[in-house]
Amino acid sequence: MKTYCEIIFELERQLSRMKDVSDSVTEQMEYAIGHCKIALENLRELVIEKGFPDHQSEIKFFKQIKPAAYGKLLFYRLVFNIESKRKNADISVSRRYLQKCLYKIDEYMDEYHVKVQYYRCGFKHLDEQYFLRDNSEIPLELKNSRQLLDEKFFTWHDHTFSVIMANEMLADYIHEEIEKLEYPRMTHIKRSKPTHYWSGKKIDLAEMAYALHYARLVDNGKTSIRELADLIGGLFGIELGKDIYRLHTEIQQRKIDRTKFLEFLQSVLRQRLDDDDK
Repeated sequence: MKTYCEIIFELERQLSRMKDVSDSVTEQMEYAIGHCKIALENLRELVIEKGFPDHQSEIKFFKQIKPAAYGKLLFYRLVFNIESKRKNADISVSRRYLQKCLYKIDEYMDEYHVKVQYYRCGFKHLDEQYFLRDNSEIPLELKNSRQLLDEKFFTWHDHTFSVIMANEMLADYIHEEIEKLEYPRMTHIKRSKPTHYWSGKKIDLAEMAYALHYARLVDNGKTSIRELADLIGGLFGIELGKDIYRLHTEIQQRKIDRTKFLEFLQSVLRQRLDDDDK
């Protein structure tokens, strides 16, 4: 019998073949949706048959493993709907529609900002309340919803985490599609193997990239932030581009020291210059 992780690994293997199935995005999404459904059904059968040895194993499953499959299912469904609706639309109509989709994502993330923070910060203090099935604190309206018809395969917030994951993936996808419309000749930057590697945090590099972008210091501001992030990431051997929009959100949500990395660089440089003057 396969383990939970083996089911997820098999799903990832199948999804890696998605672009080999067809050149059509909608057909690729149908393929992905089908395999996500198979993985979720296999996970459900294993949960019902095998269960969990302890609460920590159950929490890990509903906090990480199930959302890894369910979040992708939601994401691929959303992409399928978007691509079906904007098929054959001209550039201006397509751009407006994608921007509207981004606005809806932002609305959801703002409405559930407490749960988004819990997810992004890796908090654990409410895990037993959020990710155990036998929980008397689950609101009555949720217990009566369709999502909880199968109470053996549902917890209070595994669905919420899955939606957050799907929204983050969808935001990245939409930003890429908008850039393809705006910069059709530069949809991908090929990078040679880097000889130097970034030894700091990815978010620090993102902070520097946004500073350069907003100051219009690269190509007089004509280079998009995604292109700039790909360029900088390629220089230091780090995948920065695919996370650049999410990292902007994290920087923007800082309550204090929003530009703490740039301030750190400034203090280091100033200290070194002062030391050299002595």
